Amino acid sequence: MKVLESVVCPFCACLCDDVVVAVDEEAKRVKEVRNACVLGIKKFLAAGSAALTETAGRIRKPRVRGKETTEEEALRNAVSILKEAEKPLVYGLGNTGYNAQRIALEICRKKRGVLDISEVVCHNLFYQVLQKHLAESEGGEAKIYYATLEQIREKASLVIYWGANPFASHPRHLSKFSFYPAGMYALRGAQDRELVAVDVVETPLKKIAKTFLRVPCGEDWRVAEILRRLVSGETAGVRELAEGLDFATLSAIATKMKNAFFGVIFVGLGVLAGRNAERNISALLSLVEALNAQRCRFVLFPMKGHFNVAGAVTLLLRETGFPFSVDFSEEAHAEARRAEVRDEEDKEESEERGERVACVFKPGVALEVLERREVDAALILGADPLASLPRSVASALLKIPTVVIDPFESLTAQFATVVLPSAITGVEAEDIAYRMDFLPLRLQKIVESEFPSDAEILREIYRNL
Repeated sequence: MKVLESVVCPFCACLCDDVVVAVDEEAKRVKEVRNACVLGIKKFLAAGSAALTETAGRIRKPRVRGKETTEEEALRNAVSILKEAEKPLVYGLGNTGYNAQRIALEICRKKRGVLDISEVVCHNLFYQVLQKHLAESEGGEAKIYYATLEQIREKASLVIYWGANPFASHPRHLSKFSFYPAGMYALRGAQDRELVAVDVVETPLKKIAKTFLRVPCGEDWRVAEILRRLVSGETAGVRELAEGLDFATLSAIATKMKNAFFGVIFVGLGVLAGRNAERNISALLSLVEALNAQRCRFVLFPMKGHFNVAGAVTLLLRETGFPFSVDFSEEAHAEARRAEVRDEEDKEESEERGERVACVFKPGVALEVLERREVDAALILGADPLASLPRSVASALLKIPTVVIDPFESLTAQFATVVLPSAITGVEAEDIAYRMDFLPLRLQKIVESEFPSDAEILREIYRNL
């Protein structure tokens, strides 16, 4: 029996790095996991050859049009589909390693396709509103109020979860990074912090939060605007704006914000992907800016879900200058060139970058090209779009040949033309992942697997295109 300490858990974007794993080397499987949440433990225990006979969630054999086949045959069909495609879609990337993401990007470039990540249906608007907010900031000075999870753990005296339920999405977030752990300025952990929950429904957070505010659906912007006015001392018309809301609770939250030594708002999909999302995000950014203008140190922190979606955003920002939704097609290439010529100031820099980064940023491009039938094949990696995309878009995906690379069964894999099972990144294959605060961490290979890593599969596809 081998015991590994300080293992990084590849389940969610918390990437908890204090997991202890006991491995039965003879049986090639994980026997015991400590310090991980229930969801993380389940992923670790799904690893290893012996687990394949017991874990219904694993894809056991490669498939072509629903029939099991050899890895070579499935790979040959996958290459054929992508070779014949004039404009393929590469989608997902959130549940795979950084090195695999790099190869997927190169495949998309080579095929002049469209690349989008799972952020398109969750955090898409956050980046767009943030960009607009910074562009419109006074004096043109860009201001992002940001902190790492360690800084929040060490300093935060006020923790606010807004439209987020970490009990369901990030089970160890409260105990490892935000509310319960002892910090430099919160030596007694939860006793030295205050927890506030803001949501449209009651969640388990209500039981431990000192203050809970229920918000009408889509009205988060109104709450944020009232709080902004209260912390800024702009009281005129506030009570009228707060009609139908608990004004006493709002006033109490505003007071807590102004008195906080260091505060954080963890914002979840209840805000980022709900009704009036753009207005909600803009109002929250203005609130955080107003707090810092009043010398209240506050940060806004989006609760990213998939374990390496931050890695995909980082990769695309580095390689293309955009966080997601990039189009490398011939039409986009021509459009990018025309834009370069128009912009004389950036012309020299654009020529230096040349063909490599010639792409166009089109937020939500995956949804658009599928709905308009503009793509003729799809490579899906670390995502389940049939279960998460709008129905009209999902049905369009069913009409084109698709290649799925994933360790686990999904609705998309069940309908895919080609399915290539892969090793579990961070358990059966090593790679790099970026935590939700964009800190890169190394994922270890814990046990042997009969499957290749997703990076190896993608490398073979790229080599044969």
